[in-house]
Amino acid sequence: MPFLIFFVSLLLPFSVLAFAVPSEQKDDAYISELAQHSSWLDLLHYHQIGIISPYESQVDDDSFFLSATGKTDPLAELQATLTAFSTPFTGEDINTAPQCTYPARFNWLKGQQMGKDFIEVDCPEFQDWYNTIDGESIHLVFPAAYLNSPSSMYGHTLLRVKKKGNDAPLLDYAVNYAANHDPEDNQLVFSYKGLTGGYPGVISITPFHQKVKEYNFLENRDIWEYKLDFSQEEVNQFVRHVWEMRNTYIEYYFFSENCSYQLLAMLDASSDKLNTTKDFSLWAIPADTVRALKEADLIQDISYRPSIANQVQHMLKSLSDEQITQVKTLVDQEELLLDGLDNFNTEEQAQILEVAYQYSRYLSAKKKSTRSYLNTRSMKLLSLRSKYAQSTVFTDTPVPEIRDDEGHKTQRLAFTIGETGDKAFTQLEYRPSYHDLLDAKGGYLEGAELSMFSGSVSIMEEENIRIEDISLINIRSLSPANALSTPKSWQVNLSFVRDSAIDDAMVFRLKGGAGITEQVGNHLFSALLNGRASLNSDYQDLYDRSYKLQVGPQLQWLYSGDTHRIMASYQYLDDVNEHKANEHITELEWAYLLHPDWQVRTKVAQEKRDSREENTVQISLLHYF
Repeated sequence: MPFLIFFVSLLLPFSVLAFAVPSEQKDDAYISELAQHSSWLDLLHYHQIGIISPYESQVDDDSFFLSATGKTDPLAELQATLTAFSTPFTGEDINTAPQCTYPARFNWLKGQQMGKDFIEVDCPEFQDWYNTIDGESIHLVFPAAYLNSPSSMYGHTLLRVKKKGNDAPLLDYAVNYAANHDPEDNQLVFSYKGLTGGYPGVISITPFHQKVKEYNFLENRDIWEYKLDFSQEEVNQFVRHVWEMRNTYIEYYFFSENCSYQLLAMLDASSDKLNTTKDFSLWAIPADTVRALKEADLIQDISYRPSIANQVQHMLKSLSDEQITQVKTLVDQEELLLDGLDNFNTEEQAQILEVAYQYSRYLSAKKKSTRSYLNTRSMKLLSLRSKYAQSTVFTDTPVPEIRDDEGHKTQRLAFTIGETGDKAFTQLEYRPSYHDLLDAKGGYLEGAELSMFSGSVSIMEEENIRIEDISLINIRSLSPANALSTPKSWQVNLSFVRDSAIDDAMVFRLKGGAGITEQVGNHLFSALLNGRASLNSDYQDLYDRSYKLQVGPQLQWLYSGDTHRIMASYQYLDDVNEHKANEHITELEWAYLLHPDWQVRTKVAQEKRDSREENTVQISLLHYF
């Protein structure tokens, strides 16, 4: 036994040393492991966009990082953060202490057993703001697409934080990510900078009622809301992270680092269970991000808020022509004329006043309205309406059968076989987004078409494979008139296409047009005046110039059924310069929905140019994914 005690006493110092060294190594290893933890990376917004872009934080504001290399080194940022949280603050304003600047980091690291050396401080500014938000739940808000704004053509998403005990959503706060652009920039400059990262994107927190006014009134957009399945702690962490991000910026990119993507990144940073940004490394379309949250089983309740214009359109269906005339009199005349109301019974008067109030409110909210009297007119009409006993004189605006996130998927492949002239061809087309007039209409704006960066390749009989066309941007907005207004229908297309007039050479083409659209049941009838400019040096041999300028009318009919759609179009294009390039283009297309993800189409077309005539017949199989 004495020998055993002596032997153990000799080994004891070495055993203590053996345990002491690995303990330090374990601390370093744990910190290195934490630096690669998905939640830490999410808090720093470490995501890769594209295939060749570097793996680094998407935050472009150096002040967001505590380490000089924090943007590219999450371990260095973690070590700097741990040091900052463990060092007494010596500044003058306690609200600028790291614990107050990064409350989400502070909270998460404490949960990872890293807070034993942290110094707790009071943060009055953060705490006051946090108590004002007082979040109970998070709702994803999805305003529908709006073609008149480049940043919202695909729709938009923002987040509403429901305040505890508050049952009036308009009094909640909205969290929004958007480009901080110069109001003087025109749409072309805005589009260019939005595509190239020319604007800083910022997180803002505003009263929710302001966003509803912007979307429902000013932009005529329906709004869908989705309550997210977040625990109270996840809601709290989200609010903390909003505070961290509110004074920083991330370069805004229209297709990739946009509103929908960055809000997903904010949600990922608030919950260990989320990794929703992983599927959006190339582009993020709002409807697709909603689908991603649904697939992650995060959506609980769904609500619908129709736009004011859609509410008015629904009300108009219940009015007689005489009532509609009276509504126009109440709204359009600078002097309020009430004499005509006596010609209607009490319920009809209440209907007239309610529609007139809603319509005047919509017009007064529009930024371009020049009728200053509408501000007081809408309040006067509301006062008159309140004097009637009938509280409800219209049914609720019906909820669409198919939500915006339930429409067809946005990417599309099309395989086509056909014959043009006397040659057979096979064609493959890819469209990364979004929707055309013959796609299934559910979940999309009727009469709207939007696609960017689509293209096709083809193989003609006895010829090699070739690029058939590249469409840079294609937009059509065929907004139908109603009893109160006639919105402008318009279209624009920028593309590279082949022109048979110069042996199918590729030309650069810009086409645009404007007109009107009328709706009769499931039918849209449009009349447009178009202009078209084509550029290629081969035109020199035909027209003694390297370009072709044409202008002319287009007539179009679109029928929309549940499973099939038909579109017929005729357009005439007259050569502006020498009248040698006149064209008559007639097309008839039919589309049938086989499955939500599959469609078949047939098309016959005829193009006449002077004495030449070319006919095309084709059939296509389309897959949406």
